[in-house]
Amino acid sequence: MWVNKSTDYATRALLALTIADRSEPISLGELARRAQVAPSMLEQVMPVLRRDGIVRSTRGRYGGYELNNDPETLTMERVVRLFEGQLAPIGCATRVNPEPCPMDDGCTLRDVWADVRDLVLERLGATTFADLARDAGGPWRDHRTLPMFG
Repeated sequence: MWVNKSTDYATRALLALTIADRSEPISLGELARRAQVAPSMLEQVMPVLRRDGIVRSTRGRYGGYELNNDPETLTMERVVRLFEGQLAPIGCATRVNPEPCPMDDGCTLRDVWADVRDLVLERLGATTFADLARDAGGPWRDHRTLPMFG
């Protein structure tokens, strides 16, 4: 499975927000620095996260972004599905409206692809941002050493 850059940037921003002090919003520029993502890219993904209710934003001088969900319940699956859509590796293995295939009858390939789909969904669904934050180290924890991004 290969995720697009938007998914990567969104998950990085959410992990940075999860690790951050939750007493005040984080500006887009600071969030970009902590996640090491160009601010222009965050300007594209943060509205998607806001529309889905994952984050909230505050305008003004002391505004920025903060989590709108408990990181203990916010899963990787929710975020990856938001940006990726279907998570089956091939069209015939989707659970909803699978693509028709002339080889469907007795196909063992479809079974493997369905297993891959199920394993990916199981792992993403079982991983919360709180889990990721607990295990994060290095620059995720000591973000003061990170350079400005962009």
